[in-house]
Amino acid sequence: MFGFIAFGFKLLFAAIAGGALSYIPGEETQNHKIVETSLICIFGAAILGLTSQLHFGEFNIVTGIGILAVIMGIISISKNLDFINRMVWLFSGVSGMIIGAGYILQAILLVALVYIILRNSEQLLNYFDQEAEGSDDGSIENVSN
Repeated sequence: MFGFIAFGFKLLFAAIAGGALSYIPGEETQNHKIVETSLICIFGAAILGLTSQLHFGEFNIVTGIGILAVIMGIISISKNLDFINRMVWLFSGVSGMIIGAGYILQAILLVALVYIILRNSEQLLNYFDQEAEGSDDGSIENVSN
């Protein structure tokens, strides 16, 4: 009974983490993306949660097959997507697999990092571009003097 409750909590956390990847505050037109990433995250958590319970000896071949099945499934259904959405789906599946394995805090950290990168990509690129332009000019002036 305890395993059933833990599995239910894993699926609940997977739904929240998957939906958080596509959530943009103040934007209502992208609700289907929230549902898609949430379902992909639940799929990864369910497959890995079930396969991690099946132990045949020392080797966890069934868990490895579950990981391959999730990754290959996501790759096959996301062939027609652009790069950003495809990567969001892959990270959603990976975070679901991490949650399914029982590492909820690590999955939350991964989701937070991916969310920050996705939502602040323009500012990050401008910061690195501005920093690179400032450092190039100073080195040329020092050499010529």
